[in-house]
Amino acid sequence: MAFPHRPDAPELPDFSMLKRLARDQLIYLLEQLPGKKDLFIEADLMSPLDRIANVSILKIVLLGQTPHQEHALHCQ
Repeated sequence: MAFPHRPDAPELPDFSMLKRLARDQLIYLLEQLPGKKDLFIEADLMSPLDRIANVSILKIVLLGQTPHQEHALHCQ
């Protein structure tokens, strides 16, 4: 229940699909540029960006690695 004091209140929507879509689109756009990338992010945008794509995901994409390569680097 979204609001326990209001039994007739609807449940809050699940935004996980929108979050995934935004992350996938960001990754797709970054992958369209070949090679390593430098990403400069304004401080005010860090929190909203972190909600859709955490630093490890951005690191993988910006360095041109696949998630498998990233895992291999941590295992060495």
